[in-house]
Amino acid sequence: MKTVILLTGCINPNGMPFTLLTDISERQKQYVDAIHYYINNTDYRIVFCENSNTDISPLFKNEQGRLEILTFAGNQDKQRGKGYGETEIIEYALHQSSFIQDACIIIKITGRLIVTNICQILKSLNYKHDFVTCLFHSNLKFADSRIICGTTSFYKEFLKNKGCLNDSEGIFFEHVLASTVLDSSICFIPFSEEPLITGISGTTGELYKDVTTNKKKTVSYKTYSWIQLKKIYQHSPHRHPSLFIRTYIQLNILKYKVLSKILLFST
Repeated sequence: MKTVILLTGCINPNGMPFTLLTDISERQKQYVDAIHYYINNTDYRIVFCENSNTDISPLFKNEQGRLEILTFAGNQDKQRGKGYGETEIIEYALHQSSFIQDACIIIKITGRLIVTNICQILKSLNYKHDFVTCLFHSNLKFADSRIICGTTSFYKEFLKNKGCLNDSEGIFFEHVLASTVLDSSICFIPFSEEPLITGISGTTGELYKDVTTNKKKTVSYKTYSWIQLKKIYQHSPHRHPSLFIRTYIQLNILKYKVLSKILLFST
């Protein structure tokens, strides 16, 4: 299946609640910088879809073969918040993009953020069947929406639940993402390695720093991801892994726990 990077954007939030980073020029600069990063550091086609009707395509006249820029007037219902606006962006891109097809892998990334190990992550996602990949918090009620990998069919499932989103009621994009993954029968695959993200949170202004990995952190993440995979299967009513798969997961949990202890005592 073909892979497409979908960068979601809102250059002018125009009074959107729960948005700390509101400077239009700064937001645009961050989007432009991120687009350049993915153009220069990946070989994939890129869709930048923006919902404040701000067209930045003149800044990328020489990239039309690999970059598609879509813009529309979204965020009409600000009461629902920017999470709902994000679902509108995904939906618009699925309907309007010439790059995105019914059978393709979509890497949805918050458009101002840079995933510095994106190439390593994408190399591991060469699947021929439907799947979804995201990073869950430990209680499985919240899934990180900064980067989501999955086939088109998963995003269509997710969009069926967009009416549940309402930031003012405390039901965020991340909650609906988590519940959709758990309720789906589509194969869940953990990230092969932890996404390393740089940028600034539009909600809180928090600075995301690309933390250098080492063997301990890698093993710690592997342990966490295999434990999460086990929990996801246990809490998914429509996924029924075979005895072989359950044993394989448990052996990997044991392997990385042992490696963690070895590394702990070797320092």
